[in-house]
Amino acid sequence: MIKGLIFDFDGTLANTLPIIFACYDYSTEKILGKKADRTPFIETFGQPLYICLTSIFGEEKGSKICDEYRAYQEIHHDELILPFPGVKETLEQLYAGGIPMAVVTSKSTATCLRGAKCLGIDQYFTAVIGADAVTHPKPDPQPTLLAVENLGTKPEETLCIGDAPYDVMSGKAAGCHTAAVEYTQFDLKKFKAMVTPEYWLKDMPALLLLLERLNNRERN
Repeated sequence: MIKGLIFDFDGTLANTLPIIFACYDYSTEKILGKKADRTPFIETFGQPLYICLTSIFGEEKGSKICDEYRAYQEIHHDELILPFPGVKETLEQLYAGGIPMAVVTSKSTATCLRGAKCLGIDQYFTAVIGADAVTHPKPDPQPTLLAVENLGTKPEETLCIGDAPYDVMSGKAAGCHTAAVEYTQFDLKKFKAMVTPEYWLKDMPALLLLLERLNNRERN
């Protein structure tokens, strides 16, 4: 039976693509003199920003791009973040049903909380675990295990939901069940080549149907 839920934030609960691409375009143009191709960046989604950018551009340029990215994000974050359809309503139903929920994100805890407050969903979570709260972020199991501990559940009673392979990898390594959203920006062919989640969700309201099916099966 699923007794607790762990969500990724960017691309899963919040449509942060407008922020991400605006920051990426601005920072790469400022440091490189031109906007960089987004494709390699998209393929790093789900990992901490510094790791993403230095893996693409090298330590020196990647670090500078990261600094410019964060400075631009600090100014424009609140005006660019968008909700995904059905997310708030789904979380509200889950919360009303007494299911504890946490967020595990590869961004900082403070930035994630800022985004959650902008969308009016911060009150639904028992814990928000950012990359700054652990020594080994996703795809390592450490942040997921920390979230499980905060939820008061067991890994086998917990479902992790994300939009990137690294979310699923972390969940699987922690011994949790895993689901991925079909509206991911990650190339699905590459996603499936890296890792296979147990379930796919067409949208967030589909999570309610999945939980009903899984938990009814356990009861029967």
